[in-house]
This record gives sequence, structure tokens and C-alpha cells, in this order.
Amino acid sequence: MQFGAPLLAFWVAGKLPRLRLWIHSAAFLAILASPLTAMMLGLPDLLPEEDDNPSARFAFLPLIVETAIIVLLYCLAGAMLLSQSVHSAITDWHGDTRLSQVASRPRREGTSSSFASKGSKSQ
Repeated sequence: MQFGAPLLAFWVAGKLPRLRLWIHSAAFLAILASPLTAMMLGLPDLLPEEDDNPSARFAFLPLIVETAIIVLLYCLAGAMLLSQSVHSAITDWHGDTRLSQVASRPRREGTSSSFASKGSKSQ
């Protein structure tokens, strides 16, 4: 389930791109819930007077590490997507205001001082 949920989410998101965020959110939640579900189903309910075997809990350690890695990768992918969308929004916003400022500004004509006419100080 750990690798199946993201792969299925990518495949379904390719077919339904408008629901991409919801599909990956469901996969993210399924990955987060899988270690808890495995622990609840894998370890039988113990009676209060029975001793819990401490080594039984370590059986789920690889599953927890795998979940942490996949969740980290999902968070990194989400951060990259967010930074791209924020960057494009800032670029669009900055580009629109800059274009409106350039269009409303009158052109300067007849100015004699330009960067190329100053020359060097040794002349």
C-alpha cells in the first residue's frame, strides 16, 4: 500500500488532472493511516493481565520509516508546487503592474545625457 497509493494517485491524476490535488491528498492520508491500521490489525488485543512483547512493536519499524520517507517526499513535492505557483503569481502580478506603469509613463524625448555619451574620464 505504501508504494501503491502514490503510484495509483499519479496514474489517476494523469487521467483526471482537475482532481489532482484531491487524489494526492487521499493518497497522502492513506499513507499516513497505513502504519496505524497495520498495527491495529497486526497485533491482537491483549488482555490487561497479559504481558506485551516489546519486540513485537519493532516489527512495524520498517513500515514507519517507509511511511516517513514517502510523507517527506510528498511534502517536498508540495513545497515545490507551492513555490512554483507563488512564483508564477508574483511574476504575473509584478508583470501586470510593470506593464501598466510603462504604458502610463510618457516617453522622454530630447534628453542629452545618455549612458553612452558620458564616455570615460580620461578623454
